[in-house]
Amino acid sequence: MQFIKCMVYRHGLFDNRVLDFSDRLTIVYGKNGSGKSLLARSMVDALWGRFSNTKLLGDEVWNSLYLDLMVSLSENGYYRICNTSDTRFRILYIQSGDEKLIYSDSKSEDLHDGKIQNNFNSGFESRIFQEFLRRVDSNTFINSSFVPSSADVARDSLIDYGVLKKIILNDSTGFYHHFINLNAAFKNGASLDGGLLPEILRYEEKRRDLEKKIQIIDISGSRHEKLQREKNIIQREIDELINSLNSLDSQKEILQKIIENLNKVEDLKNEFESIKDEIQNEQQKIQSISDMKTELDTMFPHFSDIDINDSTNLERLQEVFNDILNLNEQIDDFYFRRDLKKKKFKKIAVAASLSALSSCLFILIRNGFAFQKDLYLWTGIVAAAFVIDVVVALYLKITTGDRDLARLEEEKRRFKERIRTLMEKSKFELEDYKLTEIYELLLQYFEDYVNYTERKKDLARIKSSLKEEEYMIRIQKKLDALKMEEEIIKDEIHTSIDTLNIVDDIENETSKIAELIQNIDTEADIIKEKIETKERIIQQIDSEFVQKSGTGGTITAYIEEKNSIERTLKKWKVNRNSLQFIADTLTQAVDRGEEKQLRRLLDGTLEKFNHLTGNQYITKIDDTALLHMITRNEISEELTQPLIHALLLSLKFSLSDFIMSGDATLPLLIDEPFQFMDDERCNRFRDLVSYISNKRQVIIFTHHSDKRNWGNFIEL
Repeated sequence: MQFIKCMVYRHGLFDNRVLDFSDRLTIVYGKNGSGKSLLARSMVDALWGRFSNTKLLGDEVWNSLYLDLMVSLSENGYYRICNTSDTRFRILYIQSGDEKLIYSDSKSEDLHDGKIQNNFNSGFESRIFQEFLRRVDSNTFINSSFVPSSADVARDSLIDYGVLKKIILNDSTGFYHHFINLNAAFKNGASLDGGLLPEILRYEEKRRDLEKKIQIIDISGSRHEKLQREKNIIQREIDELINSLNSLDSQKEILQKIIENLNKVEDLKNEFESIKDEIQNEQQKIQSISDMKTELDTMFPHFSDIDINDSTNLERLQEVFNDILNLNEQIDDFYFRRDLKKKKFKKIAVAASLSALSSCLFILIRNGFAFQKDLYLWTGIVAAAFVIDVVVALYLKITTGDRDLARLEEEKRRFKERIRTLMEKSKFELEDYKLTEIYELLLQYFEDYVNYTERKKDLARIKSSLKEEEYMIRIQKKLDALKMEEEIIKDEIHTSIDTLNIVDDIENETSKIAELIQNIDTEADIIKEKIETKERIIQQIDSEFVQKSGTGGTITAYIEEKNSIERTLKKWKVNRNSLQFIADTLTQAVDRGEEKQLRRLLDGTLEKFNHLTGNQYITKIDDTALLHMITRNEISEELTQPLIHALLLSLKFSLSDFIMSGDATLPLLIDEPFQFMDDERCNRFRDLVSYISNKRQVIIFTHHSDKRNWGNFIEL
């Protein structure tokens, strides 16, 4: 709910002044006597005064005051409340420029709930407005969202705790609202609504009448009285056993619900861990990418600026370098084969010479060193050896392969020039490297480049395996949602455990819970057997009634009718006992919730009060003093009006968190808060107001003009 704007008129004070309120913070400035407080209170009474006995202004004020107030309850349209000094009070719904009358009455008419209801039309907008008035009445707004000036704060009626209790316990689940309705229906069932308790009373009255008739018929038999006493005792025992059985059934349902919730929590944890592992895996990939980039920049900085042309030149350089390596192998192979051939033919020449020398020496020795003997043979052998040596020398001379060698050396020279050209294009600094050093440099360079390209491929592969950012955001949101759902289920488990008042820790022990359920089933079976046994005893007593009675037919009819009534009454009592158990359980839960929420309200109020006062009154105002102020309206005489006003401000600020989680968001109206504030306290007050205005609309009425930069500023 928000105040949109208002138009106000009062002779000599307001001249059809239109005020547009911000949805966050609005400062309404006016000098003393300008009607600020009147305007603040009239805005409250204009909306609720016609429908409530609690008012901030007297009825005579409206004889000379005109207020046209526009209020928003939803995003679609807004309500215009016309509280004028004439004879009519009207409420209109405005949407897209169209006005629709939803309420109208005469101010002179004495209204009660029935007449007010008749003055509303039956449209959807009218039902929305009535539902708002049902959820938020004048007392609720004044106690939670209206702060009077320190001069107007009354010590004896500072807070209505009954209203505050409804505010702090109401939330979006509607649990407290349903509890109030159920409790009221159960406790007030004796009214003329045909509820549970009236039916029980009616059947009990019938049973008593029949019992009287039976007693009158069988008054002479003392046995009858004894049997009746025994029957009553047994019936009370049966009722107690049925109550115990209902209590056990309720406990069993709660325990089964706890097991179901524990299984849900386990499933949520598994899904949570799965998503968490996926996120951690992606984070490890991102870290690996960062480490690999750092490693590439550290180990291969000379490749960091390489472009496509450099890469192409490096590939060409590598090809030429490989060609030179192959060419060097061919040259080395050529020299090796030529040297091998020389060694082979030299061996042939040496062998021929040695053979000739040996033959000549043999001939000389055989002839007794007579040179003239076998001269021709000796000369022929020497000549043959000489011819062989000449032929070998000529063959080696002719087959040197100098042309092939020159061709290879020329090709090698061209490759060297090409290497130098490509190295210059590839940004190599040649300096005074020798060719062998260049070869070694290129070998190392190519090895680094291969390692660099392999690392780049690994980096690209890891990058390609990364999940999309939208997907990671989506699973992160899902992870947060799983956490929230797990907390909600755990809170429900704790509430169920608190309801059972079990001393043992069973929060995560499904085996203990199953054992408790088994014990409950065993105990329930025992109770059922006891009930059946006692019911058989009652049947025997009823049979004995019939046998002892002298008026068998009449008393039998009475007994059968009474038994029928008792069976019906038994069902009604079972329902009553079940509802009583549920009501008691809910009451305990509400009491625990009230204690928890009241603790939260006390902590929030003291935190904001100590912030506002600069921690000056930490020892003077503690939890007990604040608790007595809220729940009992007891205020120490030592507290001054400014301190009480500061406490009231802090309380209304703290109530914002409860209002935001409740049925409706309400604006906060503050009348003249700066009356006893110095500059330092004003700055701290501004911090609180700025924080609160992000959650709910805040309108401050003041005569201090130096607050115009706080928000939307309106000067009266």
